[in-house]
Formats: sequence, structure tokens, C-alpha cells
Amino acid sequence: MLPPRFLFLEVNKRCNLKCKHCDFWQRTDDDRANYLSVAGRSQLIAEFSQINPKGNVVICGGEPMLDLEDYFTLAKACRSNGLNALSVVNGTRIREDKLAERMILEGPHEISISLNSPFPAQHDETRGVPGAFDKAVRALRLLVAARKRLNAQDKTRIYVMGLIFGDNYRSIDAFYDLVLNDIGADKLKLNFLQPSFGQAGEQDPFFAAQTQVDPDEIVAILNHCDAKYGLGYNPLWVAQVGMYFRSLTGASDLGRGWHSKTATQEHICNSYDRNIMVNHYGVARLCFSGQFPGKTLQRSGDLKRFWLGSDNIRKLMRSCNQFCGISHSVKRESSTLDGRQKMLDHQADAAPMRPDLGIAGDLTWKIMAGMQAVARFTERPLP
Repeated sequence: MLPPRFLFLEVNKRCNLKCKHCDFWQRTDDDRANYLSVAGRSQLIAEFSQINPKGNVVICGGEPMLDLEDYFTLAKACRSNGLNALSVVNGTRIREDKLAERMILEGPHEISISLNSPFPAQHDETRGVPGAFDKAVRALRLLVAARKRLNAQDKTRIYVMGLIFGDNYRSIDAFYDLVLNDIGADKLKLNFLQPSFGQAGEQDPFFAAQTQVDPDEIVAILNHCDAKYGLGYNPLWVAQVGMYFRSLTGASDLGRGWHSKTATQEHICNSYDRNIMVNHYGVARLCFSGQFPGKTLQRSGDLKRFWLGSDNIRKLMRSCNQFCGISHSVKRESSTLDGRQKMLDHQADAAPMRPDLGIAGDLTWKIMAGMQAVARFTERPLP
């Protein structure tokens, strides 16, 4: 049993944009009194650091920067516990140099700004608020400039999280050009269309309208960008992107979103082996979906007990082929070879959470973990 690599902590449920692929903007935090306190979340960060001292904490929402002091308190807790903090935000709160500098000095080590397109009109139309593109790009430029002023290039990473769907997938090259050459961010991370995030209704018009992506064409586009920009793509991930959209081709019930009976042709998720998601109420799960059991964290040590005691949940999840398997947060294959190497390093180097094995057992386990990781990469089964 390896320790988890990522702990996701939700700050709030509301958002100040009106994205067509998400319904958090229709929610409120009126039941905040029932949320796990910020102090309680900070305690979970400390517990997570004991489980994995090299772990990553993802501060998420809603739009987490709408609760600015809570946001920075959690980032500070990550830093003080030696953990890597990550966050995806929409950029609307980062409007001046002062806050950009605070983000570099006190905020997450990895700051991602969401963009839906390299073109302002398309981004604004899908985000539901005029001017959203300009605010996001301004936030990115402020962050890049602040990092340079503070000489923090080696301490903070500035990324763009791009959503790829039917109307914009042929613009991926232009997307990379904007992010890498014009803005000067470190990376464009690609997330692909899934049913609307948080959507619980029986109909999902945006998902139904935007699944028309040619599988072979998008693979060719990704390979072209890989060669042009030196991205170091993982070929297994590129193939899975093609498989994902091939799975959607011709499906007749995609308008039902998460209620669709369509599934991916392959199992491409490994959230259950690397993630713990803790929602606003302190309920821990191995993925964002509520269809799998969770545990309310009430006592010190519950986080570790949940992780170690969830093999029955993992067994269920290994047969799950829902659309979210392609998501950046849960996909089995890293998009780049560098990212894949980090996963292999974690598998080979992390101490097993089995103190009863002793030194000899620990070494044997590490050797086997490394062999299994290589086998997955080469797709050769172990005896």
C-alpha cells in the first residue's frame, strides 16, 4: 500500500463565473456552519504530511479565491508542513501587483489559471461572463511579472488549465502559442470535455453539443504540438485521449451527461491509488464521485485509517469506466513523460504503509513496485 500522492481540499461551493460546463455558480455557501473548519482542514494537511511527507495538496472549490484568507491559510499550512500546494483558479481575484506578489510568496507552489480558449469571445461565451478572458490573461501576466520581480522562478510554477471540447480542439496549437510564447507561463495543461462538473440533473446540453471531436484528428494535433513545442508527451496518454473520444463517437445518450450509459472503452482512472478528496463537510472519498462510499473524518488519524481501510472501495472503482477517467485529476497516465517519471519514482521510492514488513520486506516491496511500474509502462504483464 503506497501513500496517497494528492489530498484535495474544497474551500467553498460558489463561483463568480457562469460556466456552461459547471453548475457551482448556481450554488451557495449558506450551510457554511456545517463545513469542516479551516482549522480542521489545516489539521488534515498536517496529518497528510505524516502519511506522505512529499505529498501534494490541491486547494479547490468552487472558486477558492472568493474566500481569500481561508485560501492563504491552507496554502500556509501546506508550506509549513513541507508539502507542495496546488490550485486552479479563474483569475478574477488577481487584479493588481500586490495580490500577485502575495500569491508568489504565500500562495500555492503551483498556480493554474483556467482558460477555455485562446480566443476571448469563445472563452467568455463558455464562461458566461463578458471580460472573463481579459481578467484571466491579466492575472497570468501579473503572476509572471511578480515572479520575475521576486526572483522566484524556481519556487512557483505558473500554469494554464485549458478545457478542450468540440468547438476549440482544432485551436490547440494557437492555445500553446498564447500560453507559452505570448504570456510566458510554464505549461498548458489540457483537460478534456466531460459531463458538467457538479451537474446532477438529467440533461447536460453543453456536453451533448461539444462531444463532436474527431479522435484521429485530435491525436494528430497533439502529436504536432508535441513536436513543435517540445512538450515531451507521454504516448500512452495521447492514445488514451483518442480512445476517449472514440468511445463517445456515435453514442445516442450523451445529452444525459453523468446519467449516460455510455462508458470509455478502457479503464483509464487510478484515482483510488493516489488521491483523497475531502469535501466541505469533511467527508473523504477516493474520487469526486458520490457513487462510491466515503468516510466522515472526525478524529485524529481518520485520514490514514480511511486510506488503509478502503480496499473494498478500490475493488469497485477498478471496474469504473466513467467519462471522468480522462480528467487531469484522476487519469492513470500522466500527459508527459516527466510526469510519468514522477509517478514511477513515487511507486519505487515511497515507503509502504506496512511497518510490519521490516527492512528486508521493505526492500523487496520497493523492487516489486518498480518492476510493476515498468511493466505498466511497457504494457508487458508480470508473471
